[in-house]
Amino acid sequence: MISKAFEIAEHVIIGIVRDEALAKLDKICREAIQPYDIRILNVTSYVDNVILKKFPNRTYEVVGILGPYDVVLEEKRKIDYIVVSDETLPRAVMINVLREKKGLNSLEIVVVPMVKDQYGRPISAHRFRTGELEA
Repeated sequence: MISKAFEIAEHVIIGIVRDEALAKLDKICREAIQPYDIRILNVTSYVDNVILKKFPNRTYEVVGILGPYDVVLEEKRKIDYIVVSDETLPRAVMINVLREKKGLNSLEIVVVPMVKDQYGRPISAHRFRTGELEA
């Protein structure tokens, strides 16, 4: 999804869920999720060392979020796209409803299909955390 965002936008905002928000979510194997600071380092390292080599004229920022609507409902930011998986598409539709109620532009929703394993099941972070998949 990150690669797709850089493909379509000149400036990309990457939201990373803060630790205090994770504590409130019903995530499988939550204790196996790395701390916020480590997740930020991993994302910035990936973007700097992989993505920006492919899209060198792009810029980005990483922001800590407490929920799915933090950044996308801020009036101070000009946002045109939202990149989601097919699994999170309903949330993007709700974001557009909320943006319209606030008088903000609707976002163009770009859906990136989930990558599937050989059995047709989505490859996801929680499957790695449970040990079902190995990196």
